[in-house]
Amino acid sequence: MKQILRIAGYALAAVPAYFLPFAYFVTVGWLVVDGLPAAYQGEEMPEPDEWLYDVTRKGFHALMIQWPIYLVWILFTRRLTLRLRLLWTGVLVVFSLFAIPWFLTAMFRRTEKVELIRFIRRRNVRKFFAKGVVEEIPPSPRFHAHLPAEYRNVRFRCDLRDIPTEFRVITAWNPEGVKTEVAANLIADEHLRSEIARLGFESFPVTGGSPDFSHAEPGYGIVCNRAEAVLLARRFRQAAFFEILGGRVYLVSVHEGHLPGDPLGRWRDLVERDELPHRQAFGSRES
Repeated sequence: MKQILRIAGYALAAVPAYFLPFAYFVTVGWLVVDGLPAAYQGEEMPEPDEWLYDVTRKGFHALMIQWPIYLVWILFTRRLTLRLRLLWTGVLVVFSLFAIPWFLTAMFRRTEKVELIRFIRRRNVRKFFAKGVVEEIPPSPRFHAHLPAEYRNVRFRCDLRDIPTEFRVITAWNPEGVKTEVAANLIADEHLRSEIARLGFESFPVTGGSPDFSHAEPGYGIVCNRAEAVLLARRFRQAAFFEILGGRVYLVSVHEGHLPGDPLGRWRDLVERDELPHRQAFGSRES
């Protein structure tokens, strides 16, 4: 009986809650179909039908009545931590028409603790809001999982102090992951350097390798966008490249360039100063 009453209560609350996005889409739909085409052609905007006025008025009244109710619900419910209350309040303020039915549905499904956190990609932000409910939070999605673990244990050597805020690290060594002779790798490296110059990209030498640098490969930090990096890495038969955005390093597969990069850490934690010239450094490690 208690479960039936719960379902009935949420069903009744869902009627005015879901009326908000309905009223919004009806109004926007009228503007797109009738209002904007007339204005674009220089004609007088047609007068909306009475039913449209009625839907718009009721949507506005429904919002004015429900918004403070849901704000109080969010702030005082015991099912949310203080940080999650702040997060839901921010969503309610910014996306009120859609946040109200969203919050209602999350409360009904008992997913109010994870509903917003699952959209947060930055680990430090996710960790902040997940405090107190970590055991209920699903793990962050892991992209490019088919790549070998060595890619995620990478370390870098670079003698450039002031790096660009955004660049990609690409190598030409060991195409397709197959260990290749040093001479062939050096030729491929020269071809990559020439191609970077031909395309007019700003670049600088970067060494990528294992944590102890027992294995290392030459590469370049290239100031280009992701699409250009994908094409360049594919041309030199690489499985992946590293993307540095705002001081953070991400792993990107050339076959899944449309997906978010897999975060690896901060550049400053993964890099050390390279004391050797580019070609000498890589040649000596492989010889």
